[in-house]
Amino acid sequence: MKLKIRNINKIKTADIKLDGLTVIAGANSSGKSTVGKLLFSMVKSQANAEFLNHQSKEEKLRKRVEELYKRANGCFSRYDDAEFAEILPLPISRFIAPLVELTDKEEIKQRLGKISSWIESKDISPRIKSLFSQDIDNISIALGDSKAADIASEVRVFTESEFMNKICSYKTKESKAKLEYDNPNSFLSLEFADDLINQVYFEGDDYLSDATYVESPLYLHILDTLLYAATYQEYQTRPMMTFRGMVPIHIKDLANKLHALQMVPSGKESQSEYGLSELMGGCFAFDKDSKVLKFFSERMGMELSPINIASGIKTFGMVQILLETQVIGNDKILIWDEPENHLHPQWQVAFAELLVKLAKRGIPVIISTHSPYFVQGIRYFSAKHDLETFTNYYLAEEEEDSRLSVIHDVKDDLNQIFSKLAAPLNAIMNVDEARRNRN
Repeated sequence: MKLKIRNINKIKTADIKLDGLTVIAGANSSGKSTVGKLLFSMVKSQANAEFLNHQSKEEKLRKRVEELYKRANGCFSRYDDAEFAEILPLPISRFIAPLVELTDKEEIKQRLGKISSWIESKDISPRIKSLFSQDIDNISIALGDSKAADIASEVRVFTESEFMNKICSYKTKESKAKLEYDNPNSFLSLEFADDLINQVYFEGDDYLSDATYVESPLYLHILDTLLYAATYQEYQTRPMMTFRGMVPIHIKDLANKLHALQMVPSGKESQSEYGLSELMGGCFAFDKDSKVLKFFSERMGMELSPINIASGIKTFGMVQILLETQVIGNDKILIWDEPENHLHPQWQVAFAELLVKLAKRGIPVIISTHSPYFVQGIRYFSAKHDLETFTNYYLAEEEEDSRLSVIHDVKDDLNQIFSKLAAPLNAIMNVDEARRNRN
C-alpha cells in the first residue's frame, strides 16, 4: 500500500509506503501526527461506507435525517413554531418516505431548499446555520445512493473531528490524498477545497476493514471518562452532549475498543506469543464483579487500578488489549503516535521489537517517533526478524520558506534521521564551552 499526500494540514508532500512497518521520524510540529490522523480518517471512512453500501437507501437516509432532527429539536421549539411541524413532521418516517420515493432531482432540491430557507430565517448564529447546511447536504448525499457519496459523507464526519474543519494547508485552498492498495487497480482518492470534501474517486474492492490510532497509554486510567465523552459530531448534533467533554473520533474509537476487553475471555495465548505477561509482570482484564479494568499483578499477587501502574506497563498493556479484542490484524492497520513516550530507553527497545513482531505477523503498522533509541530498535529487530525489506523509514522536515513539511524516504540513509534527532544532544555535550560562555 502507499499513501500520497498533497497540501494536507502541515504536510506539503508525502509518498509513504505501508507494506509492513513504517517509521516516520521528525521533530515536533513536523506533520507526523497529520499522517496518522489522515490515514485513520480515510480507512475508517471507506470501511464505514462499505458497511453503509449494504444498507438500503432508506436506512442511510434515516441516519442523516436523525442528525437534522436532533439539531432542530435542540435549537427550536416544535410547539412554539407552526412551521416546524410542517417542515419536519413526526414521526420521522413521514418525512423520509416521500423523499425516498422521489426520483426528480429538482423536486428533491426544492424540498430541501424549503428547509434551508426556514433555517435561514431563524435568528441563530452563523456557525449553527452552517451546521444545519451540512446536515441538509448529508441528506442530499444519502439520496444519491452511491458508494462515492457514502465515502464523501463519512470523510466529512472524520475530517471535521480529526482536523476541526481545517484540513487544507494554510498555503492553499486545495488538497489531495490518495490511498493505493496492493492491487494497483484498487485505490481511494480524495480532493478537498476550502477544507471541505470536494471529490471522491475509488476503484476496486480492496480496502482495510479498520484502523486504530493510539497516542497515549494514559487512556487506560481515564477509560470511563473517555467512554462518556462526546465526539465532535455528537457535540454538534445532540444538545445534551454539550455537558460532556469533547474528544476526536480516534480517541472515542480507541476507548470503545479497550472497553470491549470485558467481553473477551482472558487471552493468555496472545500474551504468551509476544511475552507480554513476562514484560509487564501480569495482565490487564476487567474484574468480573465490579466490571472495572484492573491490572492483575503476578509479581505482587494482587489486583491494581491502572492509575497505580507505571505508564510503561500501560503501553504494553494497550497492545495486549488490542490483540485480545482482535481489533488489529492483517486488514486492520495500527497507527501509533510517538510510542516511546513514557518509556525508558530499555523499554523503548523492547517495544520496538514488539511492533516488529506484530508487523512480521502481517499486521500493518505505522509509527511516528522522535527517539533515536526507538529508530535504532526498529532497525535492529527488523534485521533480526527478517523484516528489513518491509520496513520503511521517512523523515519529516519543515521547509524554511513555506513552513510546510516534506516527508521523504530515507530508508537508504538512516543517518539523516539520527543526525536530525541527535542534534539537540550534540549541541549541549560540550560542558566546558558552556562554562566559558556563562554570564
